[in-house]
Amino acid sequence: MKKILLVEDDALLNKTLTYNLISEGYDTVSALNAGTAAQLQLFFSSKVFRYSNICLLSCTMPFSVHI
Repeated sequence: MKKILLVEDDALLNKTLTYNLISEGYDTVSALNAGTAAQLQLFFSSKVFRYSNICLLSCTMPFSVHI
């Protein structure tokens, strides 16, 4: 199964995209900002496998990572 990390700062759009991707059969995890996405990616990469096959990132989102 394809795994997707969705990063979108608009909460309604994030929820809608996540719902649609899950409905289409994708294993999807979403984050509302880049910092949370980085933490999720680090958490899952600390496991034996890497979580996402692809990361969908909002191009207009401010980028600030504080881990």
